[in-house]
Amino acid sequence: MKLYFLRHADALPAERPDLDDDRPLSPKGHKQAKSIAEFLQEIGVEFDTAYSSPLLRARQTAEGILPITNDNVWVKLEIVEELRNETSSAAFEKWLRTLPREKHILLVGHNPSLSERVARLLRVANAESFHMPKGGLACLETDDWRTVTLEFFVSPKMLVD
Repeated sequence: MKLYFLRHADALPAERPDLDDDRPLSPKGHKQAKSIAEFLQEIGVEFDTAYSSPLLRARQTAEGILPITNDNVWVKLEIVEELRNETSSAAFEKWLRTLPREKHILLVGHNPSLSERVARLLRVANAESFHMPKGGLACLETDDWRTVTLEFFVSPKMLVD
């Protein structure tokens, strides 16, 4: 199975700290999501399942990806608390192992937890050395959870026309 860890694209700043969950994507963020989606479409990725943090910017990123990668074939976007930064590593990994054994799974979340989770799955000794920029995408592959490999990593800057 391939897991596509995607950090949400660029978002507008919060007007107030208590409104952080409701920050929408910026125009730049919408372009980043489209670029990532077009890259995935180009390499033949169609998602079987998709999960997003409940925060608006993550949902909008996923919603910008799925219609393009899946050629407008509807894939239900599951909104899950496990993709929030506040979820512990142990709770996240327990949830991750409950996912259906699908071919392509999209997971849209936030930093710093997303970078830390990818680094942990890859057994990177210094998790701080792996950083996902906004709109960054890491594809990990596993068949048994004992071995997890990095298939590829791209950032929006790599996909600029």
